[in-house]
Amino acid sequence: MILNKEIIERFLNNKSTQQERELIEAWYYSFEKNLDGISQLTDEEQLHLENELYLKIKEKISPVEKTPARQINWVWYLSGAAAMLLLAFGLWTYNKSTKNIQTISGVPFSGWAKYENVSAKELKVTLPDGSLVVLQPKTQLSYNQSDTKFREVNLTGEAFFDVMHDATRPFLIYTGKMTTKVLGTSFSIKAFPSMKKSEVSVVSGKVTVYEKDAESKHSNGVILTPNLKVTFFDEEEHFVTGLVEKPEVLPSIKKENISFNFKDAPLNEVLTTLEKAYGIEMVLENESLGNCTLNGDLSEMPLFTKLDIITRSLNATYQVKGTSILVSGAGCE
Repeated sequence: MILNKEIIERFLNNKSTQQERELIEAWYYSFEKNLDGISQLTDEEQLHLENELYLKIKEKISPVEKTPARQINWVWYLSGAAAMLLLAFGLWTYNKSTKNIQTISGVPFSGWAKYENVSAKELKVTLPDGSLVVLQPKTQLSYNQSDTKFREVNLTGEAFFDVMHDATRPFLIYTGKMTTKVLGTSFSIKAFPSMKKSEVSVVSGKVTVYEKDAESKHSNGVILTPNLKVTFFDEEEHFVTGLVEKPEVLPSIKKENISFNFKDAPLNEVLTTLEKAYGIEMVLENESLGNCTLNGDLSEMPLFTKLDIITRSLNATYQVKGTSILVSGAGCE
């Protein structure tokens, strides 16, 4: 059974079932760990519920006739739960409508602001600098708001970052033994302690990844561009680069400026188009393979589906080699 507006209304009117009363009680005590008791409701339902609960609370705190002790206890339980719900609603509305979610009257909290997603859904957080972070379940993030030189974040779990560009204040993400440095870009990081590794996948822009506290020592590290990823293995302390699972056409490429509808197009031309669209190097093992021609519309297909169709039609194969794709085959005269 899922807690909703109707169950709460029945409880307020003393018309709820035993199962519903038990649900209300469990919901009330859950506020200690989770204030998000209304996320399953629509905006309209939440507004309606807020107004009704406000009236109920106002009614409960007005002078009333004496009622049996058991009923009075439930009134207090319900009033407390309703008040907590209004507080949760207010916080939720505030977080949704403002970018600087860690401010009070425009003044940032000092030190590190902490966020944790204890729900089963994604949690969107807008940092004071305007950067957006989407936290996956079981993910924790802390943000240093007192540093004027850097924008620093500690991450445990998995998150997507869309960082606001600021050349004067680099954005640093610390995950275990790895540091990710950006100026303004979008990317994903996965770094659960049980994995003993950290992964960074870039969507747009450019990202520098290196061992934590090793940038000044000119230690090993990698620079990532869109559709590339890197995995840092904590125990071995080394990086492995590759392609993201589902490469996307570069954000800078306009659809009207590129076509995947090929007519008697040499494979060389086809691969050049794919390379430009996805920013991934395409390599021919056999130069004569580039003379083979292709006919077909590959629009609206994922990159690897495109490559499957291309290579099968030419009796060829392809392999992902690090951050490149190698196409092999007998070739054409």
